[in-house]
Amino acid sequence: MFKLKNIRVGCLTLFLAMMMPSYATNEDIERRALINQLKKLSLKELIEVEFFNPKGGLAARKVQKLTQTAAALFVITQEDIRRAGITRIPEALRMVPGVQVARVSANKWAISARGFNGLYASKLLVMIDGRTVYTPLRSEVFWDVQDTLIENVERIEVIRGPGSSLWGANAVNGVINIVTKSAKKTQGSLVTTYLGQGEERAIVGVRQGGQLNNDIYYRVYGKFFEHDHFVNEQGEAQQDNWQMKQGGFRMDWGASEQDNLTVQGDIYHGFVKQNISVFQEKQNDFVDLNGLNLLARWQHDFSNGDIRLQTYYDHTRRDRLILDEIRDTYDLDFQHRWQPNEKQEFIWGLGFRYSKDEMDNTFILTYIPKKRQDKLFSAFVRSEFKIAGESKQPGYKSTGDLRLIIGSKFEHNDYSGFEIQPTIRLLWKQSDKQILWAAISRAVRTPSRSDSDIEYNTLSDAGIIRIIGNHDFQSEELLAYELGYRFNPNCRFLLDISLFYNKYDKLRTGEPIDFISTPPTIIIKPDNQMFGEVYGLELSASWEILKRWKMIATYSYSDIQLHLNPTSRYFVKEMEEDDTPHHQATLRSLFTLPNNLELDTALYYVDNVSNQNVPHYTRFDIRLGWHAWKNMELSLGARNLFNKHHREFGNGNSISTIRANEVRQAIYMQLKYRF
Repeated sequence: MFKLKNIRVGCLTLFLAMMMPSYATNEDIERRALINQLKKLSLKELIEVEFFNPKGGLAARKVQKLTQTAAALFVITQEDIRRAGITRIPEALRMVPGVQVARVSANKWAISARGFNGLYASKLLVMIDGRTVYTPLRSEVFWDVQDTLIENVERIEVIRGPGSSLWGANAVNGVINIVTKSAKKTQGSLVTTYLGQGEERAIVGVRQGGQLNNDIYYRVYGKFFEHDHFVNEQGEAQQDNWQMKQGGFRMDWGASEQDNLTVQGDIYHGFVKQNISVFQEKQNDFVDLNGLNLLARWQHDFSNGDIRLQTYYDHTRRDRLILDEIRDTYDLDFQHRWQPNEKQEFIWGLGFRYSKDEMDNTFILTYIPKKRQDKLFSAFVRSEFKIAGESKQPGYKSTGDLRLIIGSKFEHNDYSGFEIQPTIRLLWKQSDKQILWAAISRAVRTPSRSDSDIEYNTLSDAGIIRIIGNHDFQSEELLAYELGYRFNPNCRFLLDISLFYNKYDKLRTGEPIDFISTPPTIIIKPDNQMFGEVYGLELSASWEILKRWKMIATYSYSDIQLHLNPTSRYFVKEMEEDDTPHHQATLRSLFTLPNNLELDTALYYVDNVSNQNVPHYTRFDIRLGWHAWKNMELSLGARNLFNKHHREFGNGNSISTIRANEVRQAIYMQLKYRF
């Protein structure tokens, strides 16, 4: 056993040595010193190194370590998800500093980063394996259908702040990419079951992974879940339960040492129930959900770079009481990375997206035209230069590593035309223990179908409110200033601090343009009559206190100041300032006990959200896990132990038809068996 363990460590060390590029003499010395340190670590300790310096690809369109990233990156690992007992992707995002996660009902979330949170949060780009799930209908994400077998998720990468120079419009306040495991990492069979009360009633998931030959790996999976209803303020059950069936596959083919091909797809069908307001009358809406997607990605590696070609097709259908929507999206993305020498790297790419939709309009909600086709053309370029970092003498450690990163995205869309979104970033690796970075970026949120083509009728105390689209609506603009510091003295501690100051212009307002006396009707049109500033601080710290005990803490503060143009008559500006909590904090403890037991706790604090009538709340979760046998894991847990039910988001001043409910206290039991 001892020999086998040493062989594995030795192979991993050799692999790391082969993967490291050839740098100057002094860096060779550093690399050999690092390899000697790695040789002394066990496999478990090697995994812990990655835990405190995780990898992600969002910040540079290439996988790199956190300490090499000039952006506010946070990575949620599969181990984080497993030990929190999490079954839903949106719930995992509570771990991220600077990200606001508020549950509106059993199947609805308001999720944003660095402010401007809401049920229809418009400034957060979300992807799954590079497939965009941000919808152009209302510039939002339908979180109720963004799902997979949670055990298939390898990591969730989150960037707070603009990522539009690489990922395009709408990556304004942040970018999220859910990365699933390769088929090679999911071999064998898995059966997972979940029983609970207060959230998911039941989950049943199965997965089978296999190998067709030496180079082709595959997996297939299926999942069924049924979610419990939430309650109102009086604790009365509401009709917002939720049910879904989903399946999918993935195949990874190593065609050669340089070529890799991935093909994957998912299909789902289910329903959600939601309480809505129709002319001030409460009604229960049964929403039928259907969708499928198919993605293919090919990568060819060179000695000094790689090329990547990805394409996908996405089909969704949502049948609702006030509107039915069918949408088809086709996307093509090409990328080339070239590193001519140790001091320069270039990445460039081209993209095309075609989206078509069809609406089944009603008197309440209408889109004109009923059918629409939109095209998006894009190109980007990113250059990284090492402008300092030589040692004083051969054989001595480098005095610092200073890198300059510049780039921009260029896009043309059918709503606002041509958009340019540049960035300039500096990364100073003062030593192996301290990293400083700074960035200035421009990003835009392009108009949605609702900004341009909507006709919506609702009822208020003042009479009928009619909202009509504005074909001259312009993109919302952001100029962001960021500063970050990371302190990583050893593989057991990491401190990450980010400061930001965002200046927004041409923000969306609803401008009253006419009043009809009989019947009393106010006509409102979207316009760009608001500007403002958001500033804040985000902090995260990971510390392995003992070999069996890890602590992860986060804290974030943000403040929003909005201002109206003199010509504006928008009347809810002050309320929008109060849609985001000023303070948020989390404290997670991962404690490994003897006899294959795990005791994990999580404490979340969220400040009050005055516009939504939500007081501050503290949430406490606990999980006890037991690896009964090598291939079987049993978990018992509870969520929201401090309150039987509490509100996280409300209807506030929004004219949204969705009625908010309260999150329930939940208990659960989970069993996973691999064979």
